[in-house]
Amino acid sequence: MRGFPGRKYTDLRMATPEGGELSLSDVVPNNRYTYVDFWASWCGPCVADIPNVKAAYEKYHKMGLEIVGVSFDNEDANWKEALKKYGMTWLQMSDLKGWRCAAAKVYGINAIPSTLLIGQDGIIIARDLRGNELAQKMAELLERK
Repeated sequence: MRGFPGRKYTDLRMATPEGGELSLSDVVPNNRYTYVDFWASWCGPCVADIPNVKAAYEKYHKMGLEIVGVSFDNEDANWKEALKKYGMTWLQMSDLKGWRCAAAKVYGINAIPSTLLIGQDGIIIARDLRGNELAQKMAELLERK
């Protein structure tokens, strides 16, 4: 089964808000840890968790954590407005296909928010870390060394 701890991640390639393209394979090998956050601007629980993700990013980015937001939005304007409104400065990508998003099929996502934490070796470490769980996991992985 793809997308579960102990398994290798499956690559995704989608558009960035700036009009370029980004692949997970562009990010994972270059960072100690990559947190993939599947979210959407219209998702209340996703928006509610943004402050936790932001706090973890601000604390652990310089220690090797990168975040890639994968939006399940359908509308480009809504996606970009949410990024600006909530100060989501980390990497973002979307195919703007909502629930038909490639990520939904690849990772079997049928509810958001959903997350993956991937090690630099490409192995998924954890899934569905929310709230303070990301910061706790990063403390465990980065601060002990």
